[in-house]
Amino acid sequence: MTSTKDDEDFWYSSEKRSFCFENNEVDQLFGVSKTDTDKLWAGISNTSIADGSLKSTNDYQPLKPMLSIISEKTLSCILATDKLQNLHPETTGLQPDITLRKILLGQPYSLEQYKSLVSKTTLLDAAIISGDGNAILIIILFLTKTLKRSLVQRILAERPDAVNVYIRYLSIRMQINEIIDILTMLGQPMDAAMKTLHIIIKNTRDPDRLLNKLRNSYKTQFSTLTDCKEALFVQSYIKLLEWQMVAKVIDGNEDIELNSSVLDCLKHACKGHWDLPEGKLMSPTILSQQHDVSPRQYQKVVLEVKAAAKEWDDVDRLLVTKGWLGSKKLQIHLPIEDVLKILHKNSAPFEVLEKYLKYVDNIERRLELSKNMHCFRIAIDILVQQADRTALMEYKTKLQPQSEEYFYAESALRLPSVKWKS
Repeated sequence: MTSTKDDEDFWYSSEKRSFCFENNEVDQLFGVSKTDTDKLWAGISNTSIADGSLKSTNDYQPLKPMLSIISEKTLSCILATDKLQNLHPETTGLQPDITLRKILLGQPYSLEQYKSLVSKTTLLDAAIISGDGNAILIIILFLTKTLKRSLVQRILAERPDAVNVYIRYLSIRMQINEIIDILTMLGQPMDAAMKTLHIIIKNTRDPDRLLNKLRNSYKTQFSTLTDCKEALFVQSYIKLLEWQMVAKVIDGNEDIELNSSVLDCLKHACKGHWDLPEGKLMSPTILSQQHDVSPRQYQKVVLEVKAAAKEWDDVDRLLVTKGWLGSKKLQIHLPIEDVLKILHKNSAPFEVLEKYLKYVDNIERRLELSKNMHCFRIAIDILVQQADRTALMEYKTKLQPQSEEYFYAESALRLPSVKWKS
């Protein structure tokens, strides 16, 4: 049995001791101190236990090589870090460039050492110079946590690039009040109002909440802006949402949808509320007046709706008005050819097409349209008017034999009162 003195001799005689109980000397692992890492690498792979080390007995296993318990990559990182520290052994101050490099490379970093205002602004300026939005945002968020809000805003006011990054971040998080404060402080109330409007419209789905937010935005922001054209848009949008919500209540779940365009709403009003007096909210004329729908747009929408519904009497009331002595005259804001195209597209009867073809002033153009729309009577009458027998005979060959239009052309060719050119 080993004596107590032998145990003491063992611990104090070991050349590769792990710890000395009676002094504070640094461990000598593999003959290298902990801080002397430059010598560590050489002794890793071929490490062996010296004669005076711990004796190998049945109770002890040989020590394993270092690379068997730590990866070479990890060890390289440790050594590289030590070398980096050795490159600047005298530097104990702040190093914004090194900190920023770690942020850009995704390495561990700490911002706690940046305590003074100068050091924080220097770090932010370094991030701005790098042009990396993520790095800029990280520094800005650090400033917001460690500085007063008014001071952060003052710092950002002098750095437009940082403002743009921060505003984008606040927009994603929908922090409208902070956006308004910053942009207003920078003397950009118009930008603040427009950014708020964009966030509200993009992120609010519930119609009631959307309407309330728009009303509040107009009251607190747009109404105070002079010469702001967008203020009229917000007013119009609020009125449109109010109209759509009323339409939903009155008509139920029909084809009108919230956030539909003004022209889509006008189509809906023409379909279900055409005969309402002008003073009623759902009247098409009131809707068009509230949203400055031009006479041309209004007439086109109504014509498309009425032609699709085959309501030709309403088409006549829309396009034709009474003149002097009870005569009728055309009152349109669209080109007559556009009117004819809409009517033809919706399969208007020949008599309706012929009625409006007569308003095409250019006779050659009227003849071409008549042929394209298969209004044979108009086409034949024009050829008779031109006394062009050859053209009429050629046109007759294109008509279906024994049809109404074929016999009409034959009768025209036999008219004794016409002095044919050929």
